[in-house]
Amino acid sequence: MRVGGLSRLAIALVAMVATLVTGGVTAASASADEDLGTAVTETAAVPPRDNTSSEPVYFIKGYLGVSTDATGSSCLESWGPAKKLFEDEKWSGPLHFVGFYAGDTNCNTKIAAGNKNTSIKELGKKLANHIYDNYSKYGKSVDLVGHSMGGLIARAAITGVERKEEGFPRSLLVEDAVTIATPHDGIFLSRFCWAAERTTQCREMQPRSDFLRWAGENPQSAQGTDWTVIGAADDQYLAGSALGMSADHRVWYYAGNRGWKHDTINEITTGTYRQLYQNLPARPVYDRTGAAPVRAAMNALYWSENW
Repeated sequence: MRVGGLSRLAIALVAMVATLVTGGVTAASASADEDLGTAVTETAAVPPRDNTSSEPVYFIKGYLGVSTDATGSSCLESWGPAKKLFEDEKWSGPLHFVGFYAGDTNCNTKIAAGNKNTSIKELGKKLANHIYDNYSKYGKSVDLVGHSMGGLIARAAITGVERKEEGFPRSLLVEDAVTIATPHDGIFLSRFCWAAERTTQCREMQPRSDFLRWAGENPQSAQGTDWTVIGAADDQYLAGSALGMSADHRVWYYAGNRGWKHDTINEITTGTYRQLYQNLPARPVYDRTGAAPVRAAMNALYWSENW
């Protein structure tokens, strides 16, 4: 069972006993003006990894697009089908639909009010702090799902914490992270952002950008993070870049799926499709009846190891 399933008081008591045994500083030594939540922050244990559908999930959408006058988009336009699938399958953890542009709508978790010139690293910092403030400091772990640039935001959040960079929280508890159609190896401006879209975020998504050189190849939270990358031949922008991170699991869909493209892969929840699936370091396995991308993402979040 996860430590996160216990009450705050129980977590604090367990931690106090542990520190007394080792002769360390206990939660009782916290200053009088600290509340229980802060005391737990200093001593909360790292929860074990297990198979569960009760984890909170952060869904992180992608780049706004090529419209120069747009200020945001709807989180549920990106994640509406995923929301329905997780609810239909009785996923009991909270579902966070993350907004980060000033004009974003239908987002129940707003981490910023930025624009296309807000760096991906900064958005990763905002995401990391939201996760820490609401879950990690209480000993509760979460899962992440990112589409397109959203996967880079997730990657940045864990990288910054792992490297102890300024402004990032002291630790994170992210058990599973899935990226769908994310340009881990970058994407050429001419194929995605066009000449008029030379924004900060577009530049950071170029191959060999400073941001991509900074981002960890398999960044890990304090709990250990199990990464899955998902890509498709029908993605008109990315080709193999979606599999360009050293993840624990890889899913690749063959071409020929009607209606699939970069902007819709994260909306496919039903049906079976030809795919290659790989649990590294094992060899890829061909499956002619592979699960749809969002279903595959949910499988990856449920299982603590191979799935």
